[in-house]
Amino acid sequence: MEGNFHTIEFKSRILLSYILKGVTMKKVKLDSGGRSYPLWDNYRTAFRWIREVEGAGYFVILGVSTVIAVVQPFLAMALPGAVVSLLGSGREPGIIFSALAAYVFILQGLLAAGGWLRGQSDKKKFLFRIKMGPQLFEAAMDADYQAFESTKGQKKLNAAKLNFYLGNREGIEDFLKQFEGFWVNFLGLTLYCAVIGRQNPAILLLLLLTSGASAAIRFYGGQRAGMYDDKYEKVWQECWYLGKEVLIPAHGKDIRLYHMWNWFSREFERLKKEFSDWGIKWWKCSKGNAVVVEKCITLVRDVLVYGYLISQMADGRMELGAFLIYIGIVGGFGGWMNPLLDTVSMILKDNRHMNHYRDYLEFCGEIRGGKETVSRPGQVHEICLEHVSFRYEGNEEDTIRDVSLTILPGEKIALVGMNGAGKSTLIKLICGLYRPTSGRITLDGRDISELSLKEYQKEFAVVFQDVFAFSFSLEDNVSCREENSMERERLILSLQEAGLWERVQSLEKKERTYLNKDIDASGVTLSGGELQKLMLARALYKDAPVVILDEPTAALDPIAESSLYEKYDELTKRKTSIFISHRLSSTKFCDRILFLENGRITEEGRHEELMAKQGAYAAVFRTQARYYDTEKAGGEVLTAE
Repeated sequence: MEGNFHTIEFKSRILLSYILKGVTMKKVKLDSGGRSYPLWDNYRTAFRWIREVEGAGYFVILGVSTVIAVVQPFLAMALPGAVVSLLGSGREPGIIFSALAAYVFILQGLLAAGGWLRGQSDKKKFLFRIKMGPQLFEAAMDADYQAFESTKGQKKLNAAKLNFYLGNREGIEDFLKQFEGFWVNFLGLTLYCAVIGRQNPAILLLLLLTSGASAAIRFYGGQRAGMYDDKYEKVWQECWYLGKEVLIPAHGKDIRLYHMWNWFSREFERLKKEFSDWGIKWWKCSKGNAVVVEKCITLVRDVLVYGYLISQMADGRMELGAFLIYIGIVGGFGGWMNPLLDTVSMILKDNRHMNHYRDYLEFCGEIRGGKETVSRPGQVHEICLEHVSFRYEGNEEDTIRDVSLTILPGEKIALVGMNGAGKSTLIKLICGLYRPTSGRITLDGRDISELSLKEYQKEFAVVFQDVFAFSFSLEDNVSCREENSMERERLILSLQEAGLWERVQSLEKKERTYLNKDIDASGVTLSGGELQKLMLARALYKDAPVVILDEPTAALDPIAESSLYEKYDELTKRKTSIFISHRLSSTKFCDRILFLENGRITEEGRHEELMAKQGAYAAVFRTQARYYDTEKAGGEVLTAE
């Protein structure tokens, strides 16, 4: 039970430390490596967004519900005093009864109206969060891919997601809700302060001082609890990792076969004990001692204030009705002050999520690339790399090193080399997914950094080595278009040319069959070879002038790969084509072969020319040639001559 309690409390404890740090509103670095924004700027931004999504009606509901939320408790608090005053007024019982009935009716009407309006306001905030959520995905898709893929980009994305995907108790929905609560409590407190101050400014000062002392104790306790944040966060991350690994089906095989559950169980027990130990220390700092001191302060305050009011009534300087009203106001003062302090704390916590989200939007908005259009869209192009180098984030050495290369329009290029030579990285540079660390890439003589990235990437159809299918219909996976813009004849032709049409026709729903079972329980799982054909069909459907096949046959045996590449050769006629493989069966039909070693093009030429050089290409080809058997292949001999 204790472990569960501390698990639940963990999030609020972690965020409390950031609340304390955020009070100054300085431009400090966040844990996602981003910037901070002024609180009131985030407030205006959030309310601007909800106005754009939900319209002005939200603010009408907000204004009316705020007024009711302030007035209704005040009238309810004054009811006992009003009853006493009416009973002592000497009026007829019928008039007194009617007045009290009207009073109660108004109170209940305000209570009902306030509840309904709060429900409407909560509904609009919920719908706003749901509608705004896709904005994050749109921003991520518009972001530069290299930045999106980077450790920094993923860290920012994970932090930004919390603004919308933690539910309605954290993030932007709660941010708006807490600000509503702030204004209600602030206005209610102001009204009570005005009434109390009119009676006796000294009482008002006492109430403010004691409330301020309680707030200071809370924040001090939270600051002391913050000493345990790093330790607690480390334990939480370990626990989250272990829990995630245990539930991944692919990992479950090893856990069962190697009897690893005992190890996992032992680690869970260790983490549970650490949670409990650190949680108790945190609770003592942030709650245990603070609660005792707060209660003592409240006791002293009540003795002084209530003693004063009682003495006023005993001396005849205050009537019973007024006494009851002031007793209610003083008692209700904490009912406004404490929630006000709580909303401030929650606002500062949610403001952190707003910071992360806006920081990510700004990060995604830094789109690299120009605005110029491609001069000959849909036509074969000349692609030129001029002294291009590329280094991954955090690496000490370049992955691509001073590569200069010109690919002529309609030329077929084979890019070969061993694993880790840099082939896939070079392709991502050519596609515009990565930006050169140095050097430049041109399309028909124009630097691609000056071109619109979206327009530039329309010229490429790429089949990457890590083939996979989305859990959508088969036709959606191929066309990547909306249903009303999909060309059925083109879809069928692409599936036929890719060699997948017969398999599609064997399915009950044909091309409308869903793949995998994430969305549709009747979904079909394709084999590795079928997935490769599906990716080829997608590339053929796009019909781009530049086709790149990045080791799409890595899972096949050498003979099957050779046969499939011959088919690729037929399908990519009249296109600029680049075939990438660490095996050399794809090279003989190409116009030119580029052999890549350690990020450099070390050999270049046709197959016969490179074999005659007796260099690295020839050595690798001879090593691989023994895997090709003409009797099994039913085709030409792949010799080392």
